[in-house]
Amino acid sequence: MPPEERPDSAGTVYGGHRASRSGPLADPLLRVAVAVGVVGVLLGVVFATGLLDGDDEPAVPAAVGTPSGAAQPSDPVGEPSPSAPAEPSPTPSASTPAAPPTGPRSLRAASGLCLGLDGDGEKAEAELAVCTGGPEQQWVLNPAGADVLSLTNAASGQCLDVEGGSRDDGARLQQFPCHGEVNQQWRLGGAGTGAALLVAAHSNKCAQVDDDGVEAGDDIRQRPCDGRPSQQWTLG
Repeated sequence: MPPEERPDSAGTVYGGHRASRSGPLADPLLRVAVAVGVVGVLLGVVFATGLLDGDDEPAVPAAVGTPSGAAQPSDPVGEPSPSAPAEPSPTPSASTPAAPPTGPRSLRAASGLCLGLDGDGEKAEAELAVCTGGPEQQWVLNPAGADVLSLTNAASGQCLDVEGGSRDDGARLQQFPCHGEVNQQWRLGGAGTGAALLVAAHSNKCAQVDDDGVEAGDDIRQRPCDGRPSQQWTLG
């Protein structure tokens, strides 16, 4: 007898119990464990990315194409930087010494006589002479270092020199070929009278008319500076 036709689809079982679901999530406890694990992963991602931290500033990406160590553009040319205002031009100090006079100049003693020489050769001795304005009584003053100068005779081209570089009291002054050593270096010190003291740089002693003489032919020696008239010289 052929089976009775039924409208149900093939494979339908009648009169029996539905087969239980099979697979890894069939167990209810396992499904709960999986759900808890997924929630834990999501919370971990949220905290790791800082989405719940309201105090932190969001990261600002670097400009495209600009290396992190690249120098920033400088200020426009011609405009002063706001953080570095232009410094005012320095003003000369009132205590800055005036530049030494240049020559040729005569050196006139308090007696009215001039610093001259007893000859025109090497080692000619410095002495007082009647002022004539001649080149043998003219001295060219040139800077020779910090606050020192040399005195070159306009006639001979030789320098005023302390003989042998002596530091002794009474060492004589002479002309000698210029070599620039300290015994040919001089400072002009103030005498308080408008005149100047001629101070040897190496010995710190002054050019003085020997024995305070006031006559032509009196020798010029180095002596301890005390500002007496025979140590005072006026540049003419």
